[in-house]
Amino acid sequence: MHTVTLRGTSITTTQLGFGCAGAFRLPGRTERRALIDAAYDAGFRHFDVAPMYGMGRAESELAPLLARRRDDVTVTTKFGIDVSAMGRAAGAVQMPVRVLLAKLPKLGTEMQQAGRGPHAGQLGKRLYHSIGYSPEAARSSLDRSLRALGTDHVDIFTLHDPAGGVASDAPELIGYLDDQVRAGRVRCWGIAGDSNIPDGGLADLIDRSPFLQFRDDLFDDASHWEGASDKATMTFGAFGRALPALRSYFSDDPSEAKVWSDRLGFDVGRSEHVSTMLLREALRRNRSEPVLFTTTRHERLAHAVAGIDDYAAAAFAHEHDAVVTLAAAVRARTPGLVASDD
Repeated sequence: MHTVTLRGTSITTTQLGFGCAGAFRLPGRTERRALIDAAYDAGFRHFDVAPMYGMGRAESELAPLLARRRDDVTVTTKFGIDVSAMGRAAGAVQMPVRVLLAKLPKLGTEMQQAGRGPHAGQLGKRLYHSIGYSPEAARSSLDRSLRALGTDHVDIFTLHDPAGGVASDAPELIGYLDDQVRAGRVRCWGIAGDSNIPDGGLADLIDRSPFLQFRDDLFDDASHWEGASDKATMTFGAFGRALPALRSYFSDDPSEAKVWSDRLGFDVGRSEHVSTMLLREALRRNRSEPVLFTTTRHERLAHAVAGIDDYAAAAFAHEHDAVVTLAAAVRARTPGLVASDD
């Protein structure tokens, strides 16, 4: 897979990164570790984790790969949201819990939504809690993450879904994070947000942050990119809203599907082709900087890499023009598009 250097940094990694949160749809640790190894074997060299992922298990489950391949991979972890005592108890029995969720789709959906953190409904409040974004919270979280990951540094360390209220601690927090970069425990720090960035309450942090990570797909407008032109960026969520909307659009009108298959040069009735298109569009929107991808199926890892391996913005300019028109057509016929998890 092609590599890129994040602007303004010395961090070089692959165009696709693996989002480890999605691996926890698999019930067993053995399967999850095999999936992480498969991502590496497919060519992924960036792995994204957080203390809250996998009910507190994600960092330690990435550790075996880092023990073997630390010099060859880059890692993002985060701080600000942690798992509650109830969440850790659930994490200790993940296999039976995941099996139960597979049998109870409604409960599974609630758990998936709760996975966004303490602001995602009553279940989210019970499973997760915010530890805040003070220098002390950052220090404690970084120490724990380094131990869990089994490494002496993380490549990218981000505030996880911060709210405007952190502005009062911004100068001290920025000072601490910059100190950790100088000390070599962090190579780059930034802000990771599920909602739109920028947030007016975070103006100072965003202005000083060298890195932003946020959800973005072909239905988002350009407001995401305000203030990000000079920063390293990594995006996620290319499929969560867009893929279901496109599937619905094509299945509702077979004649439109035929028109778009001819225009795009592939069968839009095949999800793997549409997924590849969405990944290429995500890279174009993110100026070819890394995009996070997650799946629980090994074969999709290789397919994703193959689909973007020959990616070059100029080479796919014709596809982009068609995708812009397609997005407008789908948006016009699908009012109130709502994002969902990948």
